[in-house]
Amino acid sequence: MYKQVTLEVSFKPFKKTDDEYIRNVCKEVYTQWYALIKNCETVSIMFWASDGSEILEYTGNMDEKMEWGQYIGTANLTYNLTGDDAVCTHKYKYDYMKNPPVITYGTMKRIVELFKEEGKKVLPNAEILVGDTFDIGPEFAVSDFKYKNHTEICTGQTLDRFGFVDCTAILHADDKSYAAYKDGIPEGEPLATFLARQSEVFLKDMGMDFIWLSNGFGFSADPWSLQGRVFDGETFHPEKLKETRRKVLNFWKLFRENCSYPVRVRGTNNTVGVDYATDAVPIYEIYKSELDIDPPPNSPWAALNDNYGLEIMGHMTRICELPGNDFLFRYYIHDPWWLNSPWYDRYGGEPIDIYLPMAITRITEEGKVQSADNLNILSIDNSFGDMPDSCVNEPLPHLLKAKKDAGDKPAPLVLLYPVREYSTAMDEASIKQMYKGDRYIVDAINNSFPLNCVVSTDIFMKNELEIYKNSIIVTPVPESDEIKEKLITFMNKGGKVIIYGIGEYLEKVKDIKAPKINVETDSPVAIREALKNFGFYIDFINYNEGKKTTTMTIANSDNALFFSLYNQTTAVDMFLKFPLGIPVFIGSDAIIENGVGKYRFTRCEHLECRAFVQQKDGVVSMREAPACNKKYRRRIIMEGLKDATVCFFPEEYCKADAVATLAKHFYGMAPVIEDCFKVVTDEKYGTYLLGEHITGNYQFYMPFKEYIK
Repeated sequence: MYKQVTLEVSFKPFKKTDDEYIRNVCKEVYTQWYALIKNCETVSIMFWASDGSEILEYTGNMDEKMEWGQYIGTANLTYNLTGDDAVCTHKYKYDYMKNPPVITYGTMKRIVELFKEEGKKVLPNAEILVGDTFDIGPEFAVSDFKYKNHTEICTGQTLDRFGFVDCTAILHADDKSYAAYKDGIPEGEPLATFLARQSEVFLKDMGMDFIWLSNGFGFSADPWSLQGRVFDGETFHPEKLKETRRKVLNFWKLFRENCSYPVRVRGTNNTVGVDYATDAVPIYEIYKSELDIDPPPNSPWAALNDNYGLEIMGHMTRICELPGNDFLFRYYIHDPWWLNSPWYDRYGGEPIDIYLPMAITRITEEGKVQSADNLNILSIDNSFGDMPDSCVNEPLPHLLKAKKDAGDKPAPLVLLYPVREYSTAMDEASIKQMYKGDRYIVDAINNSFPLNCVVSTDIFMKNELEIYKNSIIVTPVPESDEIKEKLITFMNKGGKVIIYGIGEYLEKVKDIKAPKINVETDSPVAIREALKNFGFYIDFINYNEGKKTTTMTIANSDNALFFSLYNQTTAVDMFLKFPLGIPVFIGSDAIIENGVGKYRFTRCEHLECRAFVQQKDGVVSMREAPACNKKYRRRIIMEGLKDATVCFFPEEYCKADAVATLAKHFYGMAPVIEDCFKVVTDEKYGTYLLGEHITGNYQFYMPFKEYIK
């Protein structure tokens, strides 16, 4: 299961601040989430106490009142005095309850202590950590530091007329006494140095263990935008790359010189290529600078704007290389500020944003497949400070199952991503290529291109090509001759490759015989159509004009393919055919028309596929059934076969030991093994049961491990 779980929480649940009340809230947190955290090595509590201004303003006085996130709506706006509570929360703010409690720095320290005490009682063998957050925007708490006294640091994009904090900003002089600056802030002090020194003192005094830098801080002051200092929306300015990169790297240098605590980061909403092409974000160098940071997680914005392609592509580009050993999946269950709880009002109680991003995997230098080992829950309380059991109990089984079903082998499609080359480029053609290429793949994923596994070019060069033999490598035009030559070698051995890029880049690979996609002129569907060259047919009839087709990920796990699907509209027929035949999902039916499978799915699906069928027409279905047999632990029934070729993939542990019988053999009888199915191991697809000219209903048995010779 997950090695580390972080529960993010505001201070709103602490509606009273006496020890008994605080302790009971802490107990409730650990009780609610026990099934998720009971086997973790580390459990972290991450506070959205304020917006990080509690760090900026900290003087060292524990009795001092701190501004905290007691509001619904943008905190730095005025209160709504109109008498009309139906006014949008982006226009006014509201207190989350009548007479919100006063929070002092001493209160905060006590909350930290009690979370750690109660955590060790429940999880004596786990490491219990507590951290605080720093955010760039105006939403979460009133900030005189940012929006009255030091507006010079807020030069990024705006929200509700307030600018975002720029990590590279320089402070003007300030004679106020701070915890790390008793004589005030000197003119020209870098914000990086000031925040780091304040954080070092603050985290130590509070008994905290880490800091989280939110919403692009440390990367970009325009974290939600497709424009920035290098790209103004029309023109790329490569001459600005060098200085912009230098400033961002200098932030990290200064911050690390003055703050020794571990740093966790949110990152931006964009891909690595878009971040670099717009704001020169040097993510590769940040990762390789030994800064003791974790990589950014998937963006929670997919839930806000229905752009799962951006979430998936953005996450893949950020995890193809890692600054450490692990990466993070972050799940957006409640919003403590904006009166929405995504589990209900954005996902509709469906695990859409669990299974899609949890299918994302990366390939390591050792050729292994790695899924997210760490999980953040944003947040465990809602905008009123309540922690409803339903918003734990309903998504929690899916969080566990998504980890269980995460990929352990390369997926059918693997993105070969040049993260080093992209984030060190200095010429206009390169930044144009990465910007347009990344945006194209985002749109392609939103148009049913099932891409969710990634490897960096540097790691690919260290891997044996053998591990990619069952996958199609999807790559931008290679940035080096070495990558190009290795791809040609791969293709000469029967490997499959699709290349995409801008027109001038595609000229560089005109000698390579592979499908090529021009990201400037081809539609986002073109790259999915290119899969037909390799025996993959994915198509749709969409009866709801204006709605996009299915977003789909495919994880290769335990000798099966796990399909995770999101349908913006359910008025869509999907058509599938893979090289081995029509996918037949356990618990589902495939209508076969002219050798192609036809399906109608609900809004969210997570489906296990262990069988492929070649058959002209009919309806083929699969379902789970009780084995009722001491030797066999699992029985799966397949019905509707007519002169079919069937490939059935047992679980990995018994892939050569599963058996097939006619479905009529069951109660009161030992399974009568049919010799029409045989175990096949082929170089391309692995080990499975193969039956040819099969008619009728069959069942597949998987034995307990002790019965395997």
